[in-house]
Amino acid sequence: MPKKKIIYTHEHPYHVMARSNNKEWFYLPIEICWPIFIAALKATKQKYGLGIYEFVLMDNHYHMICQCSEKHKLGEAMNFLQKTTSNAINKKANRINHVYGGPYKATLIREPSHFAEIFKYVARNPVKAGITPIVEKYKYSTINSADITVLTDDEWFADIPVNRTEWLNIPFEEEKYISIQRALKRTEFKLAKRTRFD
Repeated sequence: MPKKKIIYTHEHPYHVMARSNNKEWFYLPIEICWPIFIAALKATKQKYGLGIYEFVLMDNHYHMICQCSEKHKLGEAMNFLQKTTSNAINKKANRINHVYGGPYKATLIREPSHFAEIFKYVARNPVKAGITPIVEKYKYSTINSADITVLTDDEWFADIPVNRTEWLNIPFEEEKYISIQRALKRTEFKLAKRTRFD
């Protein structure tokens, strides 16, 4: 089955994920990769008007919720971001290999309720991986970093509770988590009515 094409729009946000080559760790320690990604994100914001709601860097992948401008499609911004981070990591690591294992994956988000679920899913990625016990302890996340200005106040946050930190630290039920995980593999986020455990 051919892969469905990304739906391009500036009216809705996207969840974007990209993984390092062979699912190995990035060539550099995460504390060195973090400022590289922050600098690249700032450059992408300035050049392509990419709005960032959330960004979480892991050892071998990243998650981002973002929204593109009217003037530039998501593909333009993401190609710049991927190329910029790849070149910077390779230069610092003195390597020439591919940094990413393939193209980024983007999922369109149409509903504020879905935005809230994905926002929590992204924030809890380090907790789910067993790296940190609580969301606010993870350093390489825009939730806990002032290194870059993120979008915070608009309709997309309508379904996120005021006590955000407490809410983020309440885990999903496993069936819900798997349902979100599967929906993020589609070009448009749609939760299955029922999750089957294989």
